Amino acid sequence: MSSEQLNLADSIKKVHQQLRHDVNQTPEAAETIWNTHVANIDKLNEYAKSMRQLAEHHWAEKSHGQTRLTWCYETIKDYFNGNEISGLERKCARDKRKQIHTDICESCQTRIQQRITRPRVLDVGSCYNAFSSFNDLETIAIDIAPADESVHRIDFLRLPQPPLISIHSFDAIIFSLVLDYLPTCRQRLSACLIAHQLLTCLGLLLIVEPDSILRENRQKSWREALNSIGFSLISYIKVKNLYCMAFRKIVQQVIIINEDEYEKISQLFNISQDDNIIDNNELQIIEQKLIQIDQDLFNELPFSFD
Repeated sequence: MSSEQLNLADSIKKVHQQLRHDVNQTPEAAETIWNTHVANIDKLNEYAKSMRQLAEHHWAEKSHGQTRLTWCYETIKDYFNGNEISGLERKCARDKRKQIHTDICESCQTRIQQRITRPRVLDVGSCYNAFSSFNDLETIAIDIAPADESVHRIDFLRLPQPPLISIHSFDAIIFSLVLDYLPTCRQRLSACLIAHQLLTCLGLLLIVEPDSILRENRQKSWREALNSIGFSLISYIKVKNLYCMAFRKIVQQVIIINEDEYEKISQLFNISQDDNIIDNNELQIIEQKLIQIDQDLFNELPFSFD
């Protein structure tokens, strides 16, 4: 890696580390800290600029084999429009055989019967709208730090409003390296609950996260959390430095959770970095121990290949 690339990557990591450090130091002020972070447009624009420079000038080489991008695309296409019978249709047929009730609205039922050939996708934390290159997806990209004019500057946690984004309007939602960015468990649960509201009946939630020595424990607890709010795991795969999970929405009504349940479920989204950390240096040491990522970590971020 060149010195310029290392400097850019370091500036990006410092933003993440500072946000987590601030929240760990004052957890009761997490929402205020997040709102301040989102409102710091100059800092976020600099963050986005660094990301774009890395993408355009240092990540020219294409990745080989399956990547986060190709996995998301292939999972969506296979689910909605497989070669013989779509994954969605298979799931519906299996539900019927096993007498699993899935309340599908009339509009979604019609779309399923007619085949969803161009799924509507919301790419959260997109930065530069990587999925726009797939013409057979109808993609809306949002980020708190857009690096491209096609990406809308939106904080997903503030439940985006119509007409751009509305309830029950997306066939798939992508969280690629998004949930780990959020500094608290409650925010991760909130993001998944919002995704549930925005997805159509039997829609897909795709989650991509950094690999970790605690991957199996996290996969189990996150699956339990998502099951409890109306999702079911349909696909799981490990790619270089990342792991990818696909969940389908199986409960159609709005999920209502009381405060005790909210706290209990949110703790299932816990990650090692949520523990109280004294300073940034200590945080960096702990992250290096727990996350098995090589020096080319940033080659696996969403902007590295398209």
